[in-house]
Amino acid sequence: MELSPASTKETGNSGQTDAFDDSMNHANINQNVKHPLNENPRGVDKPNIGIGPKVSCQNNTNIGDKSVNNSGCIDEVSTALQKSSTHGTRPFSTMKRSLEVSSDGDQTSSKKIKEVSALGLNKGCDTMKLDPAIAPSQGVRISSQNSPEIKETDAEVIGTIDNKSDLDYSDIIDPSFAELIKLEDIPSTVVPLEHLSPRDIAELESSLQIGDKYNHGPDDGWRNDWSGNLQLYDREVVVNRGYIVSQPQIKPIKIPFYDWVAKSAPNSNSLRGLELLFCYVYHMKGTPKMAKNIMAHSLQRHAETADQRLQFILDGIRRISYDPVVLNQDGWTTKKSESAQGALGGAYLIGRRIIWQRYEALVIAFVRDEEFGCLWKAVWVEDLDTFDLEADELKDAMKKWDNKQAKLKRNQETKSSGSSGSTRASNKLFSVDGIENGIILAAPSSKASQGVMWPARVRHVVETSMTAAGTVRRNASKTLIQVVFLAPFWNGEVSSASKVAEVKDQYSIGPLFELDRIDATPNNIQKYPFDSLSIEQLQSSFRFLGLPKAVFPRYLDSHRIAVALKSYAKTHIQKVYSHDDENASASASLTESHILSVKAPIFPQVVLNLPFDFILNKLPHPSEHASAASLSDGNSICEPTINIDYIVKAMSPPECFGKSIYVDTVDSTALDTNEELISPTREVNHFAERGDGFLNPDEEDATWALSNFASNILLSIFKSNSNNNDLAYDGFAHIGQLLSALIAKLKQIASKTQDGTKKKHSKKFLLQCILVKGYGEETIGLCSPPIGKQKKAIIIEWRKTCERVYKKAINVFSCNAESNGITAVVTDSRCHGHVTANGAFERPVRIPAAIQGARLAGAGSKPNVLLITKVEDSYMNLAEENIIPKAHKVSYIKRLKSKIAALSVDARGVPLTDDSEGEGGDDTMGSRGSYTAATVGVAAALKATDMVVGGQCTNVFCATRPPGHHAGRELRPMKAISNGFCLLNAAACAAIYATTPQSEGGLGLKRVCVIDFDVHHGNGTQDILCSTYDPRYLYISLHAGGAHINGFDDEDSEEEEFRKRLGGSKTEGIYPGRCGDSSPHDGVLNIPLGKKVTASDVGTALISQVSPRVDEFSPDLIILSAGFDAHKNDPLGMGGLSALDFGSVTEVTCQMAFRSCSGRILSVLEGGYGVPCCRPRDDIFLPDNTNDQLLELGDDLPDSMDDPVPLTLRQKLSRCHAEGFLHCVREHVTAFAKCNNRK
Repeated sequence: MELSPASTKETGNSGQTDAFDDSMNHANINQNVKHPLNENPRGVDKPNIGIGPKVSCQNNTNIGDKSVNNSGCIDEVSTALQKSSTHGTRPFSTMKRSLEVSSDGDQTSSKKIKEVSALGLNKGCDTMKLDPAIAPSQGVRISSQNSPEIKETDAEVIGTIDNKSDLDYSDIIDPSFAELIKLEDIPSTVVPLEHLSPRDIAELESSLQIGDKYNHGPDDGWRNDWSGNLQLYDREVVVNRGYIVSQPQIKPIKIPFYDWVAKSAPNSNSLRGLELLFCYVYHMKGTPKMAKNIMAHSLQRHAETADQRLQFILDGIRRISYDPVVLNQDGWTTKKSESAQGALGGAYLIGRRIIWQRYEALVIAFVRDEEFGCLWKAVWVEDLDTFDLEADELKDAMKKWDNKQAKLKRNQETKSSGSSGSTRASNKLFSVDGIENGIILAAPSSKASQGVMWPARVRHVVETSMTAAGTVRRNASKTLIQVVFLAPFWNGEVSSASKVAEVKDQYSIGPLFELDRIDATPNNIQKYPFDSLSIEQLQSSFRFLGLPKAVFPRYLDSHRIAVALKSYAKTHIQKVYSHDDENASASASLTESHILSVKAPIFPQVVLNLPFDFILNKLPHPSEHASAASLSDGNSICEPTINIDYIVKAMSPPECFGKSIYVDTVDSTALDTNEELISPTREVNHFAERGDGFLNPDEEDATWALSNFASNILLSIFKSNSNNNDLAYDGFAHIGQLLSALIAKLKQIASKTQDGTKKKHSKKFLLQCILVKGYGEETIGLCSPPIGKQKKAIIIEWRKTCERVYKKAINVFSCNAESNGITAVVTDSRCHGHVTANGAFERPVRIPAAIQGARLAGAGSKPNVLLITKVEDSYMNLAEENIIPKAHKVSYIKRLKSKIAALSVDARGVPLTDDSEGEGGDDTMGSRGSYTAATVGVAAALKATDMVVGGQCTNVFCATRPPGHHAGRELRPMKAISNGFCLLNAAACAAIYATTPQSEGGLGLKRVCVIDFDVHHGNGTQDILCSTYDPRYLYISLHAGGAHINGFDDEDSEEEEFRKRLGGSKTEGIYPGRCGDSSPHDGVLNIPLGKKVTASDVGTALISQVSPRVDEFSPDLIILSAGFDAHKNDPLGMGGLSALDFGSVTEVTCQMAFRSCSGRILSVLEGGYGVPCCRPRDDIFLPDNTNDQLLELGDDLPDSMDDPVPLTLRQKLSRCHAEGFLHCVREHVTAFAKCNNRK
């Protein structure tokens, strides 16, 4: 079929139906196809990527006898309707951009053009390609000498700068803008583009649907300026016009012109529609020479594929919009003037920072227009999209920037008296926890490091300020610090074969230490998270870095040195400014250095000069370590820390003579206060006394001795209390007796040989363990700790002791490995009753795909991975009558129920969460069975909670839908514009059920942590659990977003409320908005990861932020909101994670659960939409579909379930055959099964 969307010949008002139009309509092509240049990212206003200012809409231009109405510019009414004043194309009146034709152009009549069109330009479409300008055998070939053409008048081209390859841009560009862009040279070998023949122009008009035939509105004609016509590349064209002729009630389907051309291109040289448009603009009067060369270069540079050619074209259009040479040749001034020009400033404002539509921007050019006055061109810093501003608009934008800077300054002054509010001053005062120990994670400046965060030692100002001659040197930049990277992998140099033979691997060849200077910013520096070397934790964190496996030995060595230095600094180096930021800031000011360099410790030279190479080569290689086995407390194998102090002492007399053995006798008072918070190592201690209520191992089985559960710190407290009448210790004595009684009860149950009797007592006793744990914490909190003991350390050890009893009970109640080492997958077919609209991302086939993924992980086939396909009605009743009303307001529940009850039985894809004005329901649609499906999802989560806490299994994955983490207490929580596919919040309901007292039908847990790794922030979960601080809950979310993505919170703005959508883009706010950009209190940890979630960012956040916070919170249960839409092939396109990365995320969270709550963890399915089409297309208009690749789901796909997927979405999902949602679920369940054994 030809490219032209026209579907009828010019035979009166009747037309022939276009088969392609029919098929495209039947396939329900998305009418909102976006692209990198014009996604209208910042709300309702569309930025101008063109060059010139405003245009008058009055002129018509003749090409031969064919009239072209130039009324395609924005009219006054359209402009007034726009909420902001970002304008379209605005050529200035001093340059008349009228189209000119050759002197013989009048010889070509409209009749001949129509004759050419009748030969094939407007015939029905049969194949997806452009008509190649009518071959001679097909019709009359118009001679080029009679072809009308658009002349260029070089004399009228404004500007004197030519596009030479060695052009010096510094003469025409402001330095502030030069820092943002990198312009590659245009080769001098580019060939001018050809003139268009009348046939070519007719074909282009027909394809663009402009000209006399389509001139029904202001956007249906040619523009009278070159830049306006260039912007026609993304004009939306109707692809089903012929179908509309026969059925007028059908809605028109529109897609951007460039997208249509690209879809029809078999190779890189077949983008004919865009080539014609470029040729047309190329030969227009007034087109700048540089713009011509950029267009020619975009078409002539080598491209391997059509997609690559399209990208070259889009990049060229973007560059034309801000290239300083193009702007100069088009009459703009791009160099800042030395003084203000006129009352408004003119070119003096070039380089001025502004905020426009909530985003930071930069003024890059100025022009004075006789009709519209002064105009300034600006560019958004984030994505280099350009737009034009008039004087009043620029004043408003500058005011917003000034207000923002003043606000930042006030905030900074509040934190530190007298400090500056500028970014530089803020960075200068930036600090990080643990800097007093000298070890951090930092991003190296070397590109070979691939941007990974690597262990480093911060050099003290004394080290950095001394030159080789011993004189003090002023620091050139107060925001830079000197760091020494430990065992870097990126500096390897092969000097000799012998050197290679001495090292363990190729990445261990380089020097063990590398000096670097880095900016002290939060993006470059993070807290070092480890106090000891857990091999399993290091392996988990390493998997997220995306580095070759061969790098891990070097990674391990770097952390070996880091932990050793950190441990030495904690115990042997006096802290000067550890908690005194004011004095540290003053010292930094006096020494003209960064505060980090002042707070870092000064390591003795003997420590820094130790033979670490020799020491590391004597340590075991990672392959020599045992596999990831776990200790009884859920702590992975820990390698002993290198004792630097021992080594140093051993090199001094008398130890160096071998006369004595050094014993480390560090005064406990010299330890940092946090040192004692580390849980002490439990040693078996057979202490007990008769008559104190404790078991005596001499009389009873030593297995049940209290000393096998409680560590020395607790045993000493219990022992001291036996003869102490001080009321302050009564609480400790009481919980000791309570613990002993609990163990005695467990021993009594274990002595019963009948498995049925054990199972009867299992859930009740396990809940008692958790309740005793919580009761003991409260009791310890009310007691005064013994002298020399810290209350927090006692609480930590008490928690571990109770969890040891819990795990012992699990082993007692397990029959032939039942319960212990079990993973379960829970689902229910009633979830299929939630039927969404055709083409929705959230499709019913997600559940069969999730079940299939779970089966691939062994669900239903392996004895330790159960597949449960039915949720009992008792949990349905519990959810609907007790738990759901605690999570959601009654008004929300009634409204949702009534909305669904009013639907017909066969209704599908009906908005369920729209408000009274019909807004906000476009993405959350459903059917008559939607409420039941959502209730089943909550019931499944409650059942999973019971199974995990009650010891039936270690972990559970709930494969249910619809998702729920965007559903809050009320409709559209936290100012979101919709409910994001969600109806009822299963994860929040499970947390509420777990913490509800047993007297009210809950489980009575003290603390629950919800970790959400969906690509979107779980605003609903935060709204329900953590709208205000509640010590029972910790909500953690890793998601796409951030203030630099969602824009500034401009309190003074009068613009339309910032709009967001579910998919988001790099310049548009990401759903659900700013609520996830910050953490409102200690019960919330929001970690926005930018516009695209990467494995490296997720891994760093999990290890450095999430894991320490979870360990500190010590939950009784962890709930995962498991969203897989951050996968690299997900149609939302907001993530870069692989399926294996999701498995690694699951493993890391399971490790957290083992450390805090004996592995109790469950997950609830949230997002993840990368499921390929599961059913063949049933339309009759598209070509044969027998070759379509379908996802085979076997019996898990019900016969009654269809899967209508539009063509455009089907194409996006095709790449998920290789890896997608199903594979993510497989790795998630596999990780659960791998981590389900409590030892």
